[in-house]
Amino acid sequence: MNIFLFVTIVVTILTTFVIIYSYTLQFFSLTKKGREWRERIQQDALVGLAMIFLTMLSGFLWTIYFYLILFN
Repeated sequence: MNIFLFVTIVVTILTTFVIIYSYTLQFFSLTKKGREWRERIQQDALVGLAMIFLTMLSGFLWTIYFYLILFN
């Protein structure tokens, strides 16, 4: 159970990092080369998808953890 709590906390910290990173994307310089790279890999879309799925995973993990604590 302690390992599951540790994994849940790590995923939550990673989710927090991605959310903060997504809000700071606008502050990075957009030189011509940087703009081409962001458009080529569609960085904004990838960060958005990562944010959605990590937040969903974090919510599921916390729900499972508290379910196991309360009903076992």
